[in-house]
Amino acid sequence: MFMKLFLSILIFILLTSSFESQAQKRRYGMNNNKRQTSYRGGKIQHGGIGIKKYSTVGVSINTMNYFGDITPTPSRFSTDVAFPKPGIGITYSKVFHPRAAWRAAINYGSISGDDITADNSTPPSQYLYLRNLHFRNSILEVSWGLEINLIPNSGGANNRFPLNPYIFLGIAGFKHNPQAIAPEFDLTGRPLAEAGEWVDLQPLGTEGQNLAGGKPYSLIQVAIPIGFGMKVRLPDDWDLHFEVGFRQLFTDYIDDVGGAYPNLSELDNELVRALSERSGESTGMLSGENRTYNGSNVVAKPWSFRDPVSGDLTGTYNVGGNYGFDNIESQGSIRGSSGQKDLYIVTQLRLVYIFGHVSRKKAKFI
Repeated sequence: MFMKLFLSILIFILLTSSFESQAQKRRYGMNNNKRQTSYRGGKIQHGGIGIKKYSTVGVSINTMNYFGDITPTPSRFSTDVAFPKPGIGITYSKVFHPRAAWRAAINYGSISGDDITADNSTPPSQYLYLRNLHFRNSILEVSWGLEINLIPNSGGANNRFPLNPYIFLGIAGFKHNPQAIAPEFDLTGRPLAEAGEWVDLQPLGTEGQNLAGGKPYSLIQVAIPIGFGMKVRLPDDWDLHFEVGFRQLFTDYIDDVGGAYPNLSELDNELVRALSERSGESTGMLSGENRTYNGSNVVAKPWSFRDPVSGDLTGTYNVGGNYGFDNIESQGSIRGSSGQKDLYIVTQLRLVYIFGHVSRKKAKFI
């Protein structure tokens, strides 16, 4: 689905760039023999001979949108635009061909999600609302890849087009750390020492990753960046780039959700249990909004986890059912979708400085 969407966008950009290229040529007199001899922006020189190479460095602001298990609907491409926060980045590129450049980038940003945003009136979104999970995650990404201009330019930095769409593909590594706010009480109704604090989720193993046979997910992951953008020529040594990049991931746990509920009695402590199963809480922790179901407020309820005589954990009780609803009394009920990997999108506005001996005089075709 993701690749089909990207290919559709790519075909659209290629068609658009073809029309744009012809328009640029008409605008700058490419059909005029006299002016054509002095114009180099669209002339392709083979074998790398005569290609004017140059480098750029750019500073960007970005937002990251997340697609995963904690979204308003179970749809693969559901996201919540209310949560994105600004991030920053820096990019270096080396133009080595009329159409192509190598580039390296560092980006920092954050993503988050809250089941409170799901529709609580009808399934299947209702199950997400009843599950009542949330998270935030800060992402530091380092990437390297190939950038391809859709309008070729052999004339160097001084002869670049006013508008030039591009696509890019590469590989990235990123460090992340999903967190959630600890509730006021544990699942037995006792106060939690960590109440109200942001807690790192990966070390806790909220889906039983720390139990026998489990394996914690890694906080360092690999991604495939792929996307498109538009370069806008500014005066002299500057460009402005607008870019949208998809990050296809190989993990389902940038939100700490990706499988089934564990047997809560086997988890290490009350904090892990409280962060694993949150359907009984009366508010959404990120927004502070009161949770409602069938027109009534959800009332916080302690779970009967301990034998009333011995005080031991019983190991048999409700663990949330379908996304937090109370119709299955055992481990293994749905917490997240294990069949699809998460992904995130980085949208950037980048100011670029060009190291190419750009002339202060206007190019001949302007």
